[in-house]
This record gives sequence, C-alpha cells and structure tokens, in this order.
Amino acid sequence: MKNEIKNSESYIRHKVGTATGFSTPSNYFDGLEEVINAKISEEKFSKETGFKVPENYFDTIEDSILAKVSSTKKKTKVVTFKQRIFKIIPFVAAASIMLFIGLNSFVFNTNDTLTLDTLSNNDLEYWLDSNTLSTHDIASILQDDILDENEFYFTDIKNESLEEYINSLDSNTFWNDLN
Repeated sequence: MKNEIKNSESYIRHKVGTATGFSTPSNYFDGLEEVINAKISEEKFSKETGFKVPENYFDTIEDSILAKVSSTKKKTKVVTFKQRIFKIIPFVAAASIMLFIGLNSFVFNTNDTLTLDTLSNNDLEYWLDSNTLSTHDIASILQDDILDENEFYFTDIKNESLEEYINSLDSNTFWNDLN
C-alpha cells in the first residue's frame, strides 16, 4: 500500500525515474575550495582606489599638451611635382635611347629581303586560289608594256600545231570568245 500513495517518495522515484530531484554539475566540488577562498580574499581588499587626480588637472591639461606639441614643431620639406619630373627626365631619356638602339640593332637590322623565291608554294597557291585575276586586270597593269612580236622569238610554233589547235576549237565558243 505504501508504494501506491501518490505523494510517497518511492512513487515519485518510480514516475520520474531519478533517485533524487537534485543533481550537481560534474567536477563541481573539485574547484569549489579555490572559488570560496578567492571570494573571501576579495572581501579583505579595500574599497578605495589607489589613484588620485591632482586638483585642477583637467583645467590645465589642454594648455600643457599644446605647449609640448607646438615646441617640437618640425619644418617639412615640400617637393613639388615639377622637381620630381626634373629628377626623372634624365632616366627616361636614357631608357628611351637604349630602347631605340636596341630596337634598331635587333629588330630593324634584318637583311632578309622578300622575293618570290622566299614564299612557299602553299602560300602562292592560296593567293592564286583566293584572288581571281581577269584579263582586264592584267591589261591595266601591262598597258604601258605591250609586248612586241619580236619578244616571242624564243618560241617555235609550227603551223601544223596552230592549225590543229584552231580546228580543235568549237566554232561557237571561238566566236563567243572574240566578242
């Protein structure tokens, strides 16, 4: 019957699941003695501060600081932009001369001349493929240098070859080309 009383200790332990209703943090009693001794020591200290401000200190502090600052005033040297530029000009001139000499001797002093022989065959083929020349373009370039018959003396064209060529041409194409 004692176990069934609602206000009994065993009934409460059974419902709550703990042995008692109080608990302490872990390691609570390990440092407790030092904490209590520190509190007692603090109570023995005096409540007064050990520092005193002299009388009229805040009235005269501003004057004493200004006196110290104004007496140690240094003259500052002012360097103008114009003076800086005049100091830098010789270095800039020397650097530009060295750059000019270096570029002339290394970059512009090349003895390679460009000719048709220096171009590769691929470059020539690409140019010919991408640029179409018409007879009008060729005629405008060579209009002052019209070739003479005597300039073809090195060629040997036989009459039979010429006749064969003319006969091989289609007559319609030939007349269209002439027009």
